[in-house]
Amino acid sequence: MEQLKWSEWCSLETLDFSAVPLSEGVYQVRWAIHGKPKIIHRANGDDKLGILYIGEGSNLQKRIKNLWRGIYYGHGHTAGWTYDWHGLKEKFKPEHLEVRWAESPLCDAEEEKLLIEYVEKYFDKPPLNMRIPRH
Repeated sequence: MEQLKWSEWCSLETLDFSAVPLSEGVYQVRWAIHGKPKIIHRANGDDKLGILYIGEGSNLQKRIKNLWRGIYYGHGHTAGWTYDWHGLKEKFKPEHLEVRWAESPLCDAEEEKLLIEYVEKYFDKPPLNMRIPRH
């Protein structure tokens, strides 16, 4: 697979959704304060990027808007539901969440690859991912 070309990290709180492409691709959400990622201690080392979620969508703009609704209103996205249901707003405040994306016509395969790489590295999944593909 070709190397993904990631956007810059953007604050989810102030994100200009028109900057997010309408095309398909993958995205990540991280925990960061003042643009600096916070370390998340995992079973097999420290996640220095602070990744909270890895996702994909056939329309990145729509999917990331749904994520935003989920984070702020507790519905519209599985990660948002997990965030709200488990009371993660106290630990990972909405104003400390950042998102980035990469366009990819193989978004399902890219998401699976990113999730598997994360799990193999840390022996754990990102906190807001509810499912991990298994073969």
